[in-house]
Amino acid sequence: MTTPMPTTDADQHAWRPRYHFSPKRHWMNDPNGLVHFDGEYHLYYQYNPQGDDWGNISWGHAVSTDLTHWQELPVAIPATDRLMAFSGSIVVDHANRGGFAPAGATVPALVAFFTGFDPGTKIQSQHLAFSLDRGRTFTPYAGNPVLDIGSTEFRDPKVFWHEPTQRFVMLVVVALEQQVWFYTSRNLVEWTRVSTFGPAGSADGNIWEVPELFALSVDDDPTRKRWVLIVSVNHGSLWGGSGVQYFIGDFDGTRFVADDAQPPTLWADHGRDFYAPIMFANMPDERVLWLGWCSNWEYARELPTQPWRGQQSAPRELSLVTTPRGLRLRQRMAAEMKALVGPEPLFTARENSAHMTAASLAQAGIQGRQLMVRLRALRAGLDSPIGLELLKGAGESVKVGFDPERNSFFINRSCAAPRFKGQSERHDAQRLSNANEIEIEAWIDGSLIEVLADGGSVALTDLVYARPDASCLGLFHGAAATVSLLEVHAMQATLCSPDGLQVEARHL
Repeated sequence: MTTPMPTTDADQHAWRPRYHFSPKRHWMNDPNGLVHFDGEYHLYYQYNPQGDDWGNISWGHAVSTDLTHWQELPVAIPATDRLMAFSGSIVVDHANRGGFAPAGATVPALVAFFTGFDPGTKIQSQHLAFSLDRGRTFTPYAGNPVLDIGSTEFRDPKVFWHEPTQRFVMLVVVALEQQVWFYTSRNLVEWTRVSTFGPAGSADGNIWEVPELFALSVDDDPTRKRWVLIVSVNHGSLWGGSGVQYFIGDFDGTRFVADDAQPPTLWADHGRDFYAPIMFANMPDERVLWLGWCSNWEYARELPTQPWRGQQSAPRELSLVTTPRGLRLRQRMAAEMKALVGPEPLFTARENSAHMTAASLAQAGIQGRQLMVRLRALRAGLDSPIGLELLKGAGESVKVGFDPERNSFFINRSCAAPRFKGQSERHDAQRLSNANEIEIEAWIDGSLIEVLADGGSVALTDLVYARPDASCLGLFHGAAATVSLLEVHAMQATLCSPDGLQVEARHL
């Protein structure tokens, strides 16, 4: 195995995301309790307030009014000597069915559900805490735990209100049995088990975690809805380690039934570094938005960043799209992300040979670690891979492209300096469209690359810790390739590194 390279202060500055959320310092993993309330988006997350490795797990907290500029706040649910606060969700109890808001209150309670982990017994049980101050602090429910089966692998409650049945629904995973257990309640504290889903999909040897369930429009038609069950899996994902699978089906308020026609396993993201995504509850509109932790349990503790370790993805809007292979999840960047895209492109080329486009791009000499790049090319006539060289320089680069022989989109991070186990890999995702134009949209932010291809029907997310002087942009191509569009935009920085510096894209 290649020995990871030592790091410098310049490395840390270059790797720090500027428009994705990362804590100022210390360890972060799964997003928790995403919710919109009183004009604010709340991002809670698994957090160690005492160090840069997993431990002392609490709910960290950040808020935003626009999903892009985040203010980090004090820990919302702290760990104690007897209980850590593992992953969970939040509901806004508008009708005060739980009775946590005082009589006559005009502001509803935010009710958080999380897995309480006892470090002594290792038991995992479901706990409740409520907030009456707009999500800043939470009071533990005196009757905790609200759900306890005496298991060491029973976790990650997802709770939501199901309007047709007038009941709350809770999903909890029985992790080692690869099952999701469904519960219902009228008052948030008394829960009845009503059904089971699984094992299914990628089950053998896997650990199931962080279930999520929501209804999505099909082909942007709000009158056509299907339910999607999300299960994050550890150990046996597409490339090893952790990943996210999903099932499309129907839910009647009691039982989820997956479609028979779908493949055994559908993956939400075909990269290595997208895990435990959950949706924002109580949205002010009809959109379904989610974000996930950008890392992989196979090497998360080895990542070379400091004084922080962990970052979240950008918020993505979800829908279902009909493809030649059936219904698939489609992910597009939330509209709010467009506000961060520079109004004037750093570079634009249209309807030209790839050879001429690459030469013009090289002449422009664009550098940057905060970019959004869109490439469209004609599928017909492609005789070899075409795509983008990102974080290029000092003898290394990351290739993001389309391979006509495999009919797949890919990220190849094997040419970047090896900073952690698993970086020297290529990750492919089969193309789902038969259209004559392929499309790649790449969002680069320090050490994070998010790729949405063919309108979001394919997603790949990967971490790459390139040298700080590797920041150029290039185009690789075959002899017969034709570029319909290549457009490069600088991204506005919304977060600063601890030294207060921001990095912007520029021309050489």
